[in-house]
Amino acid sequence: MTQRGGSTKSRAFQSLSLYILCISMPCYSKNLREICFYYIHIIDQEKQETMANKSNLSDGHNSASVLDEGGLDTDSPVSATLESYYLKNEALRGVPAPIIRKAWFTMAHLMVMPGATIVDMGCSPKMTYAMAVLNPQINFIGIDSSKKIISTAQKNFVASNLEFRTGDIKTMAGLEAGSVDALISSFILHEIFSNLKHSERALINSLDNHFNLLKQNGLMFIRDYAMPPPEEYVLLEMRDFESASEALEDLSEPDLLVWYAEHARPRGNKKFTGFFLEELPPRFPQTRLFRLPYKWAYEFIMRKDDRATWHEELAMEYTFFTPREFRKNLRGLGARVLYTSPQWDDAIIKERFEGNFHIYADDGKPLPLPATSFVAVAQKVGDNKSLRLQERRPSNSMDSQIRITAMRNDTNGQIFDIITRNIDITEILPYRVTETGDLNIFVHEGLPRGIANAVPRSGKQLDGKRWSGHMTEAISLPSGAIHDVEQGEPKAVVLFARDYLGLKPAMGCTLEKGPNFFPAPDFIDEQIKTRFLRVSEHEGTIIPKYIPPELEGFTTNGLIREINAQSILNAINVGFLPNSRLEMQILHLYDLLGMKAETWNECPLALESGLPKKNLDTKKFLRDRIEADKRFKNIKGTAGNLRTIKSIFIDEGWIEGGLEGMASRDMEFVISDDQTINKAVILPLTKHSQTGLVMGGVVTEYLPIPQRHSGNGLTIRAPSITLPKEVTSLSQAKRFIATQFDIPPEKVARLGESYFCHLGLTPIRIFPFCVATTGESSGPLGGPVQYAPLMKLINLMWAIDDFGNDRYIVSRFQRVYRSLAHSSEVSGDWSMNANQIYEQTINAAPAVMNSTNTTGLGFSGWSAQKSRKKIEEAAALARSTYISTPDFVDIHHAVEKGFVPSGKSVRGKDVDHDVKNRKDTKSTGT
Repeated sequence: MTQRGGSTKSRAFQSLSLYILCISMPCYSKNLREICFYYIHIIDQEKQETMANKSNLSDGHNSASVLDEGGLDTDSPVSATLESYYLKNEALRGVPAPIIRKAWFTMAHLMVMPGATIVDMGCSPKMTYAMAVLNPQINFIGIDSSKKIISTAQKNFVASNLEFRTGDIKTMAGLEAGSVDALISSFILHEIFSNLKHSERALINSLDNHFNLLKQNGLMFIRDYAMPPPEEYVLLEMRDFESASEALEDLSEPDLLVWYAEHARPRGNKKFTGFFLEELPPRFPQTRLFRLPYKWAYEFIMRKDDRATWHEELAMEYTFFTPREFRKNLRGLGARVLYTSPQWDDAIIKERFEGNFHIYADDGKPLPLPATSFVAVAQKVGDNKSLRLQERRPSNSMDSQIRITAMRNDTNGQIFDIITRNIDITEILPYRVTETGDLNIFVHEGLPRGIANAVPRSGKQLDGKRWSGHMTEAISLPSGAIHDVEQGEPKAVVLFARDYLGLKPAMGCTLEKGPNFFPAPDFIDEQIKTRFLRVSEHEGTIIPKYIPPELEGFTTNGLIREINAQSILNAINVGFLPNSRLEMQILHLYDLLGMKAETWNECPLALESGLPKKNLDTKKFLRDRIEADKRFKNIKGTAGNLRTIKSIFIDEGWIEGGLEGMASRDMEFVISDDQTINKAVILPLTKHSQTGLVMGGVVTEYLPIPQRHSGNGLTIRAPSITLPKEVTSLSQAKRFIATQFDIPPEKVARLGESYFCHLGLTPIRIFPFCVATTGESSGPLGGPVQYAPLMKLINLMWAIDDFGNDRYIVSRFQRVYRSLAHSSEVSGDWSMNANQIYEQTINAAPAVMNSTNTTGLGFSGWSAQKSRKKIEEAAALARSTYISTPDFVDIHHAVEKGFVPSGKSVRGKDVDHDVKNRKDTKSTGT
């Protein structure tokens, strides 16, 4: 007999493993299958006992959340995760971790300026309080129709930028039209829908009331549930065990479903309650199989574990609009639906979904696990304004600005198709540091990128994300204009900023070099450069002075707007802005200024211990990179792997009560007929069994585009693979990646949200993952996997920054590293001294470096050996100053913090303060 007990995770794993074993056994193993199902029953009983003692996992319904009752809890034990939140802001102490993360997640979608007013409609007081604490320069108003809730909130949750009011959340709640900058509707619309007799029209009227509260260009954040495809039926399979009693809280999940099918929507005559449900013969022993509408299967799945609030939630219908209906109805109000996305909460999925049920289409094909919520971000723009950009139909024009050529690797014969536009781009990030010490940057917001909504041709969208086509990017300019400024007099910078940016440079400041990027070093012949410029304060938005020719012809060109840099990083983090290049540009700027960006990333991956089969020889890699290598040669013809498409893209807006086209233009882009638009980039991770260091796996590979620009094509990249057409969901992608690395699916985790490869040329999306391995060298495409300490890889990739290497994965490395930094498992990574840093990052290269090789290290044209002492001193300073931070041994930060070569622009937290402000900052220790 199996011993009872063990951890919840181990029992869940035992149960899931036995279940998989059962359903995979042939029919002649019937007796063994029945034994396995018996053990599943025992494990399930233990799991039910454990779950009964757990707090509600859901961060969902505001009114029903048990986490939001009463005031702040300062007496309960504090976990490491909670303590990390409290260290960021002591005023959060007593707020549960799920509510803090929900508050951060919500605000990550709302990039508003200081002084803005945000209304939380149907508020959850504790979450509204957390948002106010996290954003002290923004004013919050929490509104609810319950006088009791508001009275309690006013007494328990006090902040200078927070107030609570009683009001009718179906209407404008007593607020003036056009008075707020943003409105939050978090898990409240389904309550309004249910209380208004399930009337879609009444719900739309309430949305219209909420929309009227917004100022022009104001934002609405919606988080709720999205209805599955209507009129579809599914099969729901659950494990069966006997109910403890007939009491609702003691019913097994199958028995609870039967009860729910008879009592759902208890309004009016009981004859009209419930929904269709039929039980089918089980496929396996100790399971039950039901057929029911997809909507009601989802309704049951999302509430089955909330027994404490079951009766009060029974009258609620959680779903009312499909994702498409959400977008359509919001556009009908004159909204630009910037972004919609299903969300999968890992905690809910692990505790409530995985191993508890399977869901199948009516034809028996497995369906992916449903989303745990749905998010929409809408902007109030009004009539005759651009609402959506999308591909309409193929163009008859034969003109083409994109040329496809090919290069062959003479060492192995491999042929690469290459696309060229003969465009040389530099992206500018004007910035300033505010009096409060925040970093603000000026970005091009609302840039028309219709390729984001190109018609799907190869592969299905894996994560269900949709954008309006109006993107946020760094300001893009022709490199020729930048070159002229850098070669000219200081006055040229002033004229350049005036004529191209509409801004005024800060006194004595010049353009500063940032990182270079190859969006796709294997097939896109473009190197995107970055420049930073410190500017003076500017009020209001700016009409762009320059629009790239490939984006002209639409009704909108966007605006240049000043936004808090951390807000942009948060928006990228949650997937709202699918722009990894902008993320890395901002992180680089933080490092240049000696400032630290916040990270809220987590890595839900348990690392394996092992000895890597292949270790990366960094010295050899750097030696090979500086040697001339011309292995790629131009050839006639192409390999036929890529093709250009020219289509008509339209700009639609709300005109006289309907959505109509307002402008159109031809646009070209590139796809591959043989491959999907979904590419997985995968970071293998392992824990060195002898040193305890976290090791990252990479591949070194020669690619044609870097050779064209630098004379050597050697690159260092994460393993990557194009996902096949059969992979149609994120869960399937995880299983596919697991098979490629020969590991269980639970050893695969997402490493951040997806992003576009290069929206100027292709709709290809990048999906970052990480995998826990034991250091195997085999893996997907790109060559054998070689391992090195993760910090060593980060420093190495920063060191070769100016070669324009594939830098997307660097940001993901940093995210994982920071998320793992506080774990005792990886603490060994942070014991490095300055000599080790030097050996890993600098001494691996030849003694004397040229300016091209060393710009990424922060010292141009210097001898590495002569500078060693200064570098070690700077690293020691960084360690003593930032010993409590994840990046306290970052050599580049140390160099910038320790000394600045003469002739460079002044950098530092106080660059925009006057003398008094600088003294105040120093005296307060800011």
